[in-house]
Amino acid sequence: MNPDASLITALVERWRPETSTFHLPCGEITITLEDVVTLSGLAIDGDAVVIDIPDEEWSAICLRLLGRVPYDLVGGVAVVRITWLRVEFSHLPDDASQEVIEQFARAYALSLIGGVLFPDRSGSTVHLQYLLLIEDWERAGGFA
Repeated sequence: MNPDASLITALVERWRPETSTFHLPCGEITITLEDVVTLSGLAIDGDAVVIDIPDEEWSAICLRLLGRVPYDLVGGVAVVRITWLRVEFSHLPDDASQEVIEQFARAYALSLIGGVLFPDRSGSTVHLQYLLLIEDWERAGGFA
């Protein structure tokens, strides 16, 4: 996909952050939830995401679902660096078990969630709450 630089420039110039709208010759428009669904394919109708886990438990959850815990997760911080995910899970062993394959798939999905879909302000970390949402692949498709 080749982005149209002129189109992007025109949209940026017409965006008004105060009202979260575009000011175009035809009028004022905004991006709706339906637009997000159409462009991203993400569901808006499904189970709500509610996670309330004490920070001290994230190390155990990370170990269970990824098979390892980052060194800077000690102390209960519930975020992981995306670079750590990419380094630690960059090469799947040839003799990997089904459990290891699932751990690598979760790490890849977590890096996509934190780096592309729902980045935080830093753009370099992802909250481990998303890891719980991809624990069960069958259930993951039912969240909104």
